[in-house]
Amino acid sequence: MRSFKVATTILTALLPALAALPGRAASDCDATRPAVAHHAGARLISNPGPAPYPCLYRTGFEGWEPSLGVDAAGTIFVNGDRTFTGNAVPRPAVLRSTDGGITWKVASPHIGTVRTHQVSLDPYLYVDKVTGRVFSDDIVPPGCSFFSFTDDGGKRWTNTLTGCEQADHETVFAGRPVWSRTIGYPNVVYRCAISGGQTAAASTASACSKSLDGGMTFIPSGAPPFTDDPRQRKGDLGIRGHCDGPHGHGFAGPDGTIYLPRGWCGQPWLAISRSEGLTWKRVRVATNGMALSDDGIWEHEAGVAADADGDLYYVWLARDRLPYLAISRDRGAHWSAPMMVAPPGVRETALPGIDIGPDGRIAIVYIGSTNSPGPPFAECDAVSPACVHNLLVATDPALVAKYRDVTWNGYISLTFDPLATDPIFYSASVNDPADPIARGVCGPTTQACSQGDFLDIVVAGDGTPWASFIDGCERSCVHPATEGDKQENGHDGLVGRLAGL
Repeated sequence: MRSFKVATTILTALLPALAALPGRAASDCDATRPAVAHHAGARLISNPGPAPYPCLYRTGFEGWEPSLGVDAAGTIFVNGDRTFTGNAVPRPAVLRSTDGGITWKVASPHIGTVRTHQVSLDPYLYVDKVTGRVFSDDIVPPGCSFFSFTDDGGKRWTNTLTGCEQADHETVFAGRPVWSRTIGYPNVVYRCAISGGQTAAASTASACSKSLDGGMTFIPSGAPPFTDDPRQRKGDLGIRGHCDGPHGHGFAGPDGTIYLPRGWCGQPWLAISRSEGLTWKRVRVATNGMALSDDGIWEHEAGVAADADGDLYYVWLARDRLPYLAISRDRGAHWSAPMMVAPPGVRETALPGIDIGPDGRIAIVYIGSTNSPGPPFAECDAVSPACVHNLLVATDPALVAKYRDVTWNGYISLTFDPLATDPIFYSASVNDPADPIARGVCGPTTQACSQGDFLDIVVAGDGTPWASFIDGCERSCVHPATEGDKQENGHDGLVGRLAGL
Protein backbone atom coordinates (compact mmCIF):
# COMPACT_ATOMS: atom_id res chain seq x y z
CA MET A 1 0.00 0.00 0.00
CA ARG A 2 1.30 3.49 -0.81
CA SER A 3 1.60 5.10 2.59
CA PHE A 4 1.84 8.61 1.19
CA LYS A 5 -1.78 8.29 0.07
CA VAL A 6 -3.04 7.34 3.51
CA ALA A 7 -1.85 10.31 5.55
CA THR A 8 -5.34 11.05 6.77
CA THR A 9 -5.68 7.45 7.89
CA ILE A 10 -2.44 7.60 9.85
CA LEU A 11 -3.56 10.75 11.62
CA THR A 12 -6.69 9.01 12.85
CA ALA A 13 -5.08 5.67 13.61
CA LEU A 14 -5.32 3.82 16.88
CA LEU A 15 -8.86 4.95 17.63
CA PRO A 16 -11.11 2.35 19.29
CA ALA A 17 -12.84 -0.07 16.94
CA LEU A 18 -16.53 -0.72 16.80
CA ALA A 19 -17.67 -4.28 17.32
CA ALA A 20 -18.70 -5.95 14.06
CA LEU A 21 -21.79 -8.07 13.76
CA PRO A 22 -21.98 -11.41 11.96
CA GLY A 23 -22.53 -11.07 8.22
CA ARG A 24 -24.83 -13.00 5.92
CA ALA A 25 -23.47 -13.80 2.47
CA ALA A 26 -25.35 -14.01 -0.77
CA SER A 27 -24.15 -16.99 -2.83
CA ASP A 28 -24.50 -17.59 -6.53
CA CYS A 29 -23.19 -20.64 -8.38
CA ASP A 30 -23.85 -20.10 -12.06
CA ALA A 31 -23.63 -23.32 -14.06
CA THR A 32 -24.94 -21.42 -17.09
CA ARG A 33 -21.59 -19.60 -17.32
CA PRO A 34 -19.09 -22.46 -17.57
CA ALA A 35 -15.41 -21.61 -17.64
CA VAL A 36 -13.88 -21.02 -21.06
CA ALA A 37 -11.50 -23.82 -22.09
CA HIS A 38 -8.43 -22.52 -23.89
CA HIS A 39 -4.74 -23.03 -24.42
CA ALA A 40 -2.08 -20.45 -23.64
CA GLY A 41 -2.24 -17.40 -25.85
CA ALA A 42 -6.06 -17.26 -25.68
CA ARG A 43 -6.45 -20.13 -28.16
CA LEU A 44 -10.05 -21.27 -27.73
CA ILE A 45 -10.82 -25.00 -27.50
CA SER A 46 -13.92 -26.08 -29.38
CA ASN A 47 -16.20 -28.69 -27.78
CA PRO A 48 -14.05 -29.13 -24.64
CA GLY A 49 -16.60 -31.16 -22.71
CA PRO A 50 -17.67 -30.45 -19.11
CA ALA A 51 -16.04 -27.42 -17.51
CA PRO A 52 -16.05 -25.94 -14.01
CA TYR A 53 -18.33 -22.99 -13.32
CA PRO A 54 -18.06 -19.96 -11.04
CA CYS A 55 -19.55 -19.31 -7.61
CA LEU A 56 -19.55 -15.99 -5.78
CA TYR A 57 -20.10 -15.26 -2.08
CA ARG A 58 -20.50 -11.91 -0.35
CA THR A 59 -18.99 -11.77 3.12
CA GLY A 60 -21.31 -8.97 4.26
CA PHE A 61 -18.28 -6.92 5.35
CA GLU A 62 -16.06 -4.37 3.68
CA GLY A 63 -12.50 -5.24 2.78
CA TRP A 64 -9.18 -4.12 1.35
CA GLU A 65 -6.16 -6.02 -0.02
CA PRO A 66 -8.04 -9.27 0.60
CA SER A 67 -6.10 -12.37 1.62
CA LEU A 68 -7.61 -15.71 2.57
CA GLY A 69 -6.92 -19.28 3.62
CA VAL A 70 -8.71 -22.62 3.90
CA ASP A 71 -7.91 -25.22 6.55
CA ALA A 72 -8.11 -29.01 6.25
CA ALA A 73 -11.71 -29.04 7.48
CA GLY A 74 -12.77 -26.64 4.71
CA THR A 75 -13.20 -23.62 6.98
CA ILE A 76 -12.53 -20.41 5.04
CA PHE A 77 -10.84 -17.40 6.61
CA VAL A 78 -10.57 -13.97 4.99
CA ASN A 79 -9.66 -10.51 6.23
CA GLY A 80 -12.34 -7.87 6.07
CA ASP A 81 -14.30 -5.15 7.85
CA ARG A 82 -12.05 -2.30 6.76
CA THR A 83 -14.53 0.49 7.44
CA PHE A 84 -14.53 3.07 4.66
CA THR A 85 -18.10 4.32 4.64
CA GLY A 86 -18.48 7.32 6.92
CA ASN A 87 -15.28 6.60 8.84
CA ALA A 88 -11.63 7.12 7.88
CA VAL A 89 -10.31 4.63 10.43
CA PRO A 90 -9.52 1.23 8.88
CA ARG A 91 -10.86 -1.40 11.28
CA PRO A 92 -9.52 -4.89 10.58
CA ALA A 93 -11.30 -8.17 11.18
CA VAL A 94 -10.82 -11.86 10.51
CA LEU A 95 -13.93 -13.46 9.03
CA ARG A 96 -14.72 -17.18 9.15
CA SER A 97 -17.12 -19.36 7.18
CA THR A 98 -17.76 -22.99 8.11
CA ASP A 99 -20.43 -23.61 5.47
CA GLY A 100 -18.58 -23.00 2.24
CA GLY A 101 -18.96 -19.23 2.10
CA ILE A 102 -22.72 -19.00 2.76
CA THR A 103 -22.45 -17.33 6.17
CA TRP A 104 -19.63 -15.39 7.77
CA LYS A 105 -18.84 -14.52 11.36
CA VAL A 106 -16.17 -12.41 12.99
CA ALA A 107 -13.32 -14.47 14.45
CA SER A 108 -10.84 -11.64 15.03
CA PRO A 109 -7.85 -11.66 17.40
CA HIS A 110 -9.00 -10.71 20.86
CA ILE A 111 -8.39 -10.83 24.58
CA GLY A 112 -11.67 -11.45 26.34
CA THR A 113 -14.20 -9.28 24.52
CA VAL A 114 -11.66 -6.70 23.29
CA ARG A 115 -10.18 -6.91 19.82
CA THR A 116 -6.39 -6.72 19.87
CA HIS A 117 -6.09 -5.43 16.28
CA GLN A 118 -7.80 -2.06 16.55
CA VAL A 119 -6.52 -0.49 13.31
CA SER A 120 -4.67 -1.55 10.18
CA LEU A 121 -2.81 0.23 7.41
CA ASP A 122 -2.12 -3.11 5.70
CA PRO A 123 -4.02 -6.29 6.62
CA TYR A 124 -2.74 -9.80 5.87
CA LEU A 125 -4.10 -13.25 6.64
CA TYR A 126 -2.40 -16.61 6.11
CA VAL A 127 -3.42 -20.19 6.90
CA ASP A 128 -0.64 -22.79 7.17
CA LYS A 129 -1.95 -25.71 5.09
CA VAL A 130 0.16 -28.19 7.08
CA THR A 131 -1.02 -27.28 10.57
CA GLY A 132 -4.16 -25.19 10.04
CA ARG A 133 -2.78 -22.35 12.16
CA VAL A 134 -4.30 -19.00 11.15
CA PHE A 135 -2.07 -15.92 11.22
CA SER A 136 -3.37 -12.34 11.24
CA ASP A 137 -1.00 -9.42 10.62
CA ASP A 138 -2.02 -5.73 10.69
CA ILE A 139 0.49 -2.93 10.21
CA VAL A 140 0.08 0.06 12.52
CA PRO A 141 1.96 3.38 12.53
CA PRO A 142 4.90 3.85 12.31
CA GLY A 143 5.44 0.41 10.77
CA CYS A 144 5.18 -2.29 13.43
CA SER A 145 2.46 -4.92 13.27
CA PHE A 146 -0.14 -6.43 15.52
CA PHE A 147 0.53 -10.14 14.92
CA SER A 148 -1.70 -12.94 16.20
CA PHE A 149 -2.34 -16.61 15.56
CA THR A 150 -4.94 -19.20 16.47
CA ASP A 151 -5.13 -23.01 16.33
CA ASP A 152 -8.86 -23.39 17.04
CA GLY A 153 -10.52 -21.31 14.34
CA GLY A 154 -10.41 -18.04 16.23
CA LYS A 155 -11.79 -19.03 19.63
CA ARG A 156 -8.45 -18.34 21.32
CA TRP A 157 -5.65 -16.19 19.95
CA THR A 158 -2.03 -15.63 20.89
CA ASN A 159 -1.13 -11.97 20.41
CA THR A 160 2.23 -10.31 19.90
CA LEU A 161 3.95 -7.44 18.08
CA THR A 162 6.40 -7.75 15.19
CA GLY A 163 7.66 -6.26 11.96
CA CYS A 164 9.14 -3.07 13.42
CA GLU A 165 12.28 -3.43 11.30
CA GLN A 166 10.14 -3.55 8.13
CA ALA A 167 7.23 -1.53 6.80
CA ASP A 168 4.28 -1.96 4.45
CA HIS A 169 3.11 -4.63 2.00
CA GLU A 170 3.83 -7.65 4.17
CA THR A 171 3.49 -11.33 3.29
CA VAL A 172 3.38 -14.21 5.80
CA PHE A 173 4.07 -17.86 4.94
CA ALA A 174 5.48 -20.99 6.58
CA GLY A 175 7.71 -23.91 5.62
CA ARG A 176 9.67 -26.79 7.07
CA PRO A 177 13.00 -25.89 8.72
CA VAL A 178 16.22 -26.42 6.78
CA TRP A 179 18.73 -26.27 9.59
CA SER A 180 17.05 -24.54 12.55
CA ARG A 181 15.40 -26.21 15.52
CA THR A 182 11.86 -24.93 15.99
CA ILE A 183 10.14 -24.60 19.36
CA GLY A 184 6.54 -25.68 19.87
CA TYR A 185 5.66 -25.52 16.17
CA PRO A 186 6.92 -27.69 13.30
CA ASN A 187 7.38 -24.98 10.67
CA VAL A 188 9.41 -21.81 10.36
CA VAL A 189 7.13 -18.81 9.95
CA TYR A 190 8.37 -16.09 7.61
CA ARG A 191 7.34 -12.48 7.27
CA CYS A 192 8.64 -10.31 4.41
CA ALA A 193 7.87 -6.65 3.73
CA ILE A 194 9.35 -3.53 2.19
CA SER A 195 12.37 -2.06 3.95
CA GLY A 196 14.79 0.79 3.57
CA GLY A 197 11.99 3.34 3.70
CA GLN A 198 8.51 3.77 5.13
CA THR A 199 6.63 4.08 1.84
CA ALA A 200 6.46 1.89 -1.21
CA ALA A 201 7.77 4.50 -3.66
CA ALA A 202 10.64 5.55 -1.38
CA SER A 203 11.77 2.14 -0.12
CA THR A 204 14.99 0.56 -1.32
CA ALA A 205 14.69 -3.12 -0.36
CA SER A 206 12.55 -6.13 0.41
CA ALA A 207 13.47 -7.74 3.74
CA CYS A 208 12.41 -10.86 5.64
CA SER A 209 12.30 -12.09 9.20
CA LYS A 210 11.57 -15.53 10.60
CA SER A 211 10.03 -17.10 13.68
CA LEU A 212 11.18 -20.40 15.17
CA ASP A 213 8.40 -20.48 17.79
CA GLY A 214 5.33 -20.47 15.58
CA GLY A 215 4.96 -16.70 15.21
CA MET A 216 5.51 -15.51 18.78
CA THR A 217 8.88 -13.85 18.16
CA PHE A 218 10.69 -12.89 14.96
CA ILE A 219 14.32 -12.19 14.07
CA PRO A 220 15.81 -10.89 10.80
CA SER A 221 16.48 -13.88 8.59
CA GLY A 222 19.57 -12.47 6.89
CA ALA A 223 20.38 -10.55 3.74
CA PRO A 224 17.52 -8.77 1.97
CA PRO A 225 16.23 -10.71 -1.04
CA PHE A 226 15.98 -7.52 -3.13
CA THR A 227 17.69 -4.13 -2.95
CA ASP A 228 18.17 -1.12 -5.18
CA ASP A 229 20.75 -1.91 -7.85
CA PRO A 230 22.35 0.85 -9.98
CA ARG A 231 23.52 -1.79 -12.47
CA GLN A 232 19.94 -2.29 -13.67
CA ARG A 233 18.78 -0.53 -16.84
CA LYS A 234 15.35 0.41 -15.49
CA GLY A 235 13.97 1.83 -12.27
CA ASP A 236 10.96 3.44 -10.65
CA LEU A 237 10.30 7.13 -11.32
CA GLY A 238 12.79 6.91 -14.20
CA ILE A 239 15.68 6.53 -11.74
CA ARG A 240 17.97 3.80 -12.98
CA GLY A 241 18.32 1.00 -10.43
CA HIS A 242 15.77 2.44 -7.99
CA CYS A 243 13.56 -0.62 -7.68
CA ASP A 244 11.49 -0.11 -4.55
CA GLY A 245 10.54 -2.78 -2.05
CA PRO A 246 7.04 -4.21 -2.70
CA HIS A 247 6.83 -7.87 -3.72
CA GLY A 248 4.35 -10.72 -4.15
CA HIS A 249 3.28 -13.42 -1.71
CA GLY A 250 6.10 -15.65 -0.46
CA PHE A 251 6.01 -19.44 -0.76
CA ALA A 252 7.90 -22.32 0.88
CA GLY A 253 8.68 -25.43 -1.15
CA PRO A 254 8.46 -29.01 0.14
CA ASP A 255 12.17 -29.09 1.07
CA GLY A 256 12.04 -25.81 3.01
CA THR A 257 13.39 -23.64 0.19
CA ILE A 258 11.66 -20.26 0.29
CA TYR A 259 10.73 -18.10 -2.66
CA LEU A 260 9.86 -14.41 -2.91
CA PRO A 261 8.55 -13.21 -6.30
CA ARG A 262 8.48 -9.64 -7.50
CA GLY A 263 8.72 -7.35 -10.45
CA TRP A 264 12.17 -5.86 -9.98
CA CYS A 265 13.54 -3.06 -12.13
CA GLY A 266 11.00 -3.72 -14.87
CA GLN A 267 11.36 -7.52 -15.19
CA PRO A 268 9.92 -10.60 -13.41
CA TRP A 269 12.41 -11.95 -10.85
CA LEU A 270 12.42 -14.59 -8.14
CA ALA A 271 14.53 -14.58 -4.99
CA ILE A 272 15.41 -18.09 -3.77
CA SER A 273 16.82 -19.03 -0.37
CA ARG A 274 17.84 -22.53 0.67
CA SER A 275 19.07 -21.26 4.04
CA GLU A 276 15.87 -19.96 5.70
CA GLY A 277 16.48 -16.47 4.31
CA LEU A 278 20.09 -16.13 5.44
CA THR A 279 21.27 -15.76 1.85
CA TRP A 280 19.39 -15.36 -1.43
CA LYS A 281 19.93 -16.01 -5.11
CA ARG A 282 17.99 -13.88 -7.59
CA VAL A 283 16.96 -15.29 -10.97
CA ARG A 284 15.20 -13.53 -13.81
CA VAL A 285 12.19 -15.54 -14.96
CA ALA A 286 11.58 -13.91 -18.37
CA THR A 287 12.41 -10.89 -20.49
CA ASN A 288 8.94 -9.70 -21.57
CA GLY A 289 8.91 -7.14 -18.79
CA MET A 290 6.44 -5.92 -16.22
CA ALA A 291 3.62 -3.45 -16.59
CA LEU A 292 4.54 0.23 -16.20
CA SER A 293 2.15 2.80 -14.77
CA ASP A 294 1.36 6.35 -15.81
CA ASP A 295 3.16 7.62 -12.69
CA GLY A 296 6.48 5.89 -13.39
CA ILE A 297 6.18 2.85 -11.10
CA TRP A 298 6.94 -0.62 -12.44
CA GLU A 299 4.56 -3.38 -11.42
CA HIS A 300 5.89 -5.41 -8.51
CA GLU A 301 3.10 -7.93 -7.95
CA ALA A 302 3.89 -11.53 -8.97
CA GLY A 303 3.24 -15.01 -7.59
CA VAL A 304 5.07 -18.30 -7.19
CA ALA A 305 4.21 -21.86 -6.16
CA ALA A 306 6.17 -25.11 -5.94
CA ASP A 307 4.87 -28.66 -6.36
CA ALA A 308 5.85 -31.82 -4.46
CA ASP A 309 8.75 -32.44 -6.85
CA GLY A 310 10.12 -28.92 -6.53
CA ASP A 311 8.90 -27.70 -9.92
CA LEU A 312 8.22 -23.96 -9.82
CA TYR A 313 5.32 -22.00 -11.29
CA TYR A 314 5.59 -18.23 -11.60
CA VAL A 315 2.90 -15.75 -12.68
CA TRP A 316 3.27 -12.04 -13.45
CA LEU A 317 1.81 -9.13 -15.39
CA ALA A 318 3.97 -8.43 -18.45
CA ARG A 319 4.50 -5.13 -20.26
CA ASP A 320 1.34 -5.81 -22.30
CA ARG A 321 -0.64 -5.95 -19.01
CA LEU A 322 -1.68 -9.57 -19.51
CA PRO A 323 -0.92 -12.45 -17.09
CA TYR A 324 1.85 -14.91 -17.95
CA LEU A 325 2.93 -18.24 -16.47
CA ALA A 326 6.45 -19.69 -16.66
CA ILE A 327 7.63 -23.04 -15.28
CA SER A 328 11.00 -24.21 -13.98
CA ARG A 329 11.77 -27.94 -13.69
CA ASP A 330 15.24 -27.43 -12.22
CA ARG A 331 14.42 -25.39 -9.10
CA GLY A 332 14.68 -22.00 -10.75
CA ALA A 333 17.82 -22.32 -12.87
CA HIS A 334 15.95 -22.30 -16.19
CA TRP A 335 12.42 -21.27 -17.17
CA SER A 336 9.98 -22.19 -19.89
CA ALA A 337 8.78 -19.71 -22.47
CA PRO A 338 6.06 -17.46 -20.97
CA MET A 339 2.47 -18.64 -21.48
CA MET A 340 -0.26 -15.98 -21.60
CA VAL A 341 -3.06 -17.50 -19.49
CA ALA A 342 -6.01 -15.08 -19.83
CA PRO A 343 -8.99 -16.31 -21.88
CA PRO A 344 -10.02 -14.93 -25.28
CA GLY A 345 -11.47 -11.43 -25.11
CA VAL A 346 -9.56 -10.16 -22.05
CA ARG A 347 -7.65 -7.01 -23.07
CA GLU A 348 -6.08 -5.85 -19.80
CA THR A 349 -5.48 -7.36 -16.36
CA ALA A 350 -4.10 -6.48 -12.92
CA LEU A 351 -3.09 -8.06 -9.61
CA PRO A 352 -2.07 -11.64 -10.49
CA GLY A 353 -1.59 -14.38 -7.90
CA ILE A 354 -1.13 -18.16 -7.89
CA ASP A 355 -1.49 -21.29 -5.75
CA ILE A 356 -1.10 -25.03 -6.21
CA GLY A 357 -3.23 -27.96 -5.07
CA PRO A 358 -2.18 -31.32 -3.59
CA ASP A 359 -2.51 -33.00 -7.01
CA GLY A 360 -0.42 -30.33 -8.80
CA ARG A 361 -3.26 -28.29 -10.30
CA ILE A 362 -2.50 -24.60 -10.65
CA ALA A 363 -4.99 -21.77 -10.04
CA ILE A 364 -4.32 -18.15 -11.00
CA VAL A 365 -6.27 -15.07 -9.90
CA TYR A 366 -6.44 -11.60 -11.46
CA ILE A 367 -8.91 -8.88 -12.37
CA GLY A 368 -9.50 -8.37 -16.06
CA SER A 369 -11.34 -6.19 -18.54
CA THR A 370 -12.84 -7.11 -21.90
CA ASN A 371 -13.60 -3.50 -22.86
CA SER A 372 -10.31 -1.82 -21.95
CA PRO A 373 -8.90 0.45 -24.67
CA GLY A 374 -5.89 -1.87 -24.72
CA PRO A 375 -2.44 -0.85 -25.91
CA PRO A 376 -0.75 1.54 -26.22
CA PHE A 377 -0.98 2.13 -22.49
CA ALA A 378 -0.18 5.33 -20.63
CA GLU A 379 3.33 4.96 -19.20
CA CYS A 380 5.96 7.17 -17.59
CA ASP A 381 9.52 5.90 -18.03
CA ALA A 382 11.31 9.09 -17.07
CA VAL A 383 11.40 11.73 -14.36
CA SER A 384 8.95 14.43 -15.41
CA PRO A 385 6.50 16.86 -13.79
CA ALA A 386 3.61 14.86 -15.26
CA CYS A 387 4.82 11.60 -13.69
CA VAL A 388 5.37 13.25 -10.34
CA HIS A 389 1.92 14.84 -10.47
CA ASN A 390 0.30 11.49 -11.29
CA LEU A 391 2.19 9.84 -8.42
CA LEU A 392 1.65 12.37 -5.66
CA VAL A 393 -1.51 14.23 -6.57
CA ALA A 394 -3.93 12.47 -8.91
CA THR A 395 -4.16 10.27 -11.95
CA ASP A 396 -4.03 12.12 -15.26
CA PRO A 397 -7.59 13.40 -15.94
CA ALA A 398 -7.28 12.37 -19.60
CA LEU A 399 -6.56 8.80 -18.54
CA VAL A 400 -9.50 8.83 -16.13
CA ALA A 401 -11.79 10.02 -18.91
CA LYS A 402 -10.45 7.35 -21.26
CA TYR A 403 -11.29 4.60 -18.74
CA ARG A 404 -14.62 5.86 -17.39
CA ASP A 405 -16.59 3.19 -19.27
CA VAL A 406 -14.09 0.36 -18.67
CA THR A 407 -15.39 -2.41 -16.39
CA TRP A 408 -13.44 -5.11 -14.57
CA ASN A 409 -14.22 -8.64 -13.40
CA GLY A 410 -12.62 -11.12 -11.03
CA TYR A 411 -11.05 -14.07 -12.84
CA ILE A 412 -9.81 -17.51 -11.88
CA SER A 413 -7.80 -19.54 -14.41
CA LEU A 414 -7.24 -23.20 -13.60
CA THR A 415 -5.16 -25.92 -15.21
CA PHE A 416 -5.14 -29.52 -14.04
CA ASP A 417 -1.86 -30.40 -15.79
CA PRO A 418 0.45 -27.38 -16.01
CA LEU A 419 3.38 -29.62 -17.03
CA ALA A 420 1.62 -30.80 -20.20
CA THR A 421 3.13 -29.83 -23.54
CA ASP A 422 0.16 -27.56 -24.26
CA PRO A 423 -1.84 -27.17 -21.01
CA ILE A 424 -5.59 -26.62 -21.05
CA PHE A 425 -6.77 -23.67 -18.96
CA TYR A 426 -10.30 -23.16 -17.65
CA SER A 427 -10.99 -19.47 -17.04
CA ALA A 428 -14.09 -17.80 -15.66
CA SER A 429 -15.16 -14.51 -14.17
CA VAL A 430 -16.53 -15.32 -10.72
CA ASN A 431 -18.89 -12.35 -10.97
CA ASP A 432 -21.42 -11.98 -13.76
CA PRO A 433 -19.81 -9.48 -16.18
CA ALA A 434 -23.14 -7.65 -16.23
CA ASP A 435 -22.39 -6.86 -12.57
CA PRO A 436 -18.70 -5.81 -12.62
CA ILE A 437 -16.57 -5.43 -9.52
CA ALA A 438 -14.80 -2.27 -10.69
CA ARG A 439 -15.02 0.54 -13.20
CA GLY A 440 -12.34 2.94 -14.39
CA VAL A 441 -8.54 2.86 -14.08
CA CYS A 442 -7.36 -0.34 -12.36
CA GLY A 443 -3.62 -0.38 -12.47
CA PRO A 444 -0.90 -1.27 -12.70
CA THR A 445 0.60 -0.61 -9.25
CA THR A 446 -2.35 1.43 -8.07
CA GLN A 447 -4.90 1.15 -5.31
CA ALA A 448 -7.67 1.86 -7.81
CA CYS A 449 -10.70 -0.40 -8.11
CA SER A 450 -10.92 -0.74 -4.32
CA GLN A 451 -8.78 -3.90 -4.39
CA GLY A 452 -5.65 -2.45 -2.81
CA ASP A 453 -2.25 -3.81 -3.84
CA PHE A 454 -3.08 -7.48 -4.28
CA LEU A 455 -5.62 -10.27 -4.47
CA ASP A 456 -5.24 -13.80 -3.12
CA ILE A 457 -5.99 -17.36 -4.21
CA VAL A 458 -5.78 -20.68 -2.37
CA VAL A 459 -6.32 -24.20 -3.69
CA ALA A 460 -8.01 -26.14 -0.87
CA GLY A 461 -7.25 -29.74 0.03
CA ASP A 462 -10.15 -30.97 -2.12
CA GLY A 463 -8.77 -29.12 -5.15
CA THR A 464 -11.23 -26.21 -5.10
CA PRO A 465 -9.65 -22.86 -5.98
CA TRP A 466 -10.88 -20.04 -3.71
CA ALA A 467 -10.07 -16.40 -4.46
CA SER A 468 -10.73 -13.11 -2.69
CA PHE A 469 -11.79 -9.85 -4.31
CA ILE A 470 -13.37 -6.52 -3.40
CA ASP A 471 -16.56 -5.26 -5.02
CA GLY A 472 -15.90 -1.60 -5.78
CA CYS A 473 -18.88 -1.25 -8.11
CA GLU A 474 -21.87 -2.48 -6.18
CA ARG A 475 -24.63 0.07 -6.68
CA SER A 476 -24.84 3.05 -9.01
CA CYS A 477 -21.74 2.31 -11.07
CA VAL A 478 -23.06 -1.11 -12.15
CA HIS A 479 -25.55 0.58 -14.49
CA PRO A 480 -24.59 4.26 -14.29
CA ALA A 481 -27.17 6.89 -15.16
CA THR A 482 -24.72 9.80 -14.99
CA GLU A 483 -21.00 10.33 -15.37
CA GLY A 484 -20.75 10.71 -11.61
CA ASP A 485 -22.28 7.28 -11.10
CA LYS A 486 -19.27 5.70 -12.79
CA GLN A 487 -17.08 6.35 -9.78
CA GLU A 488 -16.32 3.50 -7.39
CA ASN A 489 -18.86 3.33 -4.60
CA GLY A 490 -18.11 0.26 -2.50
CA HIS A 491 -15.53 -1.90 -0.79
CA ASP A 492 -17.53 -5.07 -0.15
CA GLY A 493 -15.68 -8.32 0.41
CA LEU A 494 -16.14 -11.12 -2.13
CA VAL A 495 -14.96 -14.72 -2.18
CA GLY A 496 -15.20 -16.73 -5.39
CA ARG A 497 -14.47 -20.29 -6.44
CA LEU A 498 -14.76 -22.68 -9.33
CA ALA A 499 -17.19 -25.58 -8.75
CA GLY A 500 -18.00 -28.75 -10.64
CA LEU A 501 -14.35 -29.84 -10.79
